[in-house]
Amino acid sequence: MEVLSVDLSKRLSSSQPQQEIAHKIQATHNLTILMQDGSEQLLSDYVFHQEEPFGDPNFNPPPVPFPGLPLPTLPPAAWLDLSDAERLQANTAAFSNLPGYLAAVRCQQMELSPQAEELQRQLEIARMQCLGLVNNLKIIMNLMGIGLGPITPAEPPGLDSAFLMKLFGYRICHLYQEWVNRCEKDMALLATKYPI
Repeated sequence: MEVLSVDLSKRLSSSQPQQEIAHKIQATHNLTILMQDGSEQLLSDYVFHQEEPFGDPNFNPPPVPFPGLPLPTLPPAAWLDLSDAERLQANTAAFSNLPGYLAAVRCQQMELSPQAEELQRQLEIARMQCLGLVNNLKIIMNLMGIGLGPITPAEPPGLDSAFLMKLFGYRICHLYQEWVNRCEKDMALLATKYPI
């Protein structure tokens, strides 16, 4: 991922006041906290509505990346070694594509589990929250003078097997939860750098 570097201290002194950035970071952090609760419930409900082996405690398929949705595999220390700009760009790329993947999972679940209306509602809420989050992230980046960088578009796979659809949904719900948790930590860190 190409990162556009800027001198943030110079950029901030000549652009928006730090308080505007601080308020947007705080609002975004609050949204990620809300999304954390929702992502845990979404994964739990998703597993509940799938047949075996998804509910088996030993079922743990390896995570896989999808186009535009990388795995958040960097260990926490290595992730924190990245610059604020790099972390914001990675979060923005992931949350730009999660809505497309969550929408695909919702469509599959409408076919596979039409009676699971609450699950479908949760998938739609998660999709909408991702749209709001990525909008906030882009505003923060703009206020901080950070370029967006290239974003690979989402490409949900066309699947005809019920099991593969369920596995795809399971992996997307897991990735969603992992990216939400990572973004919440990043927003908490930024909030300490830009206090209100």
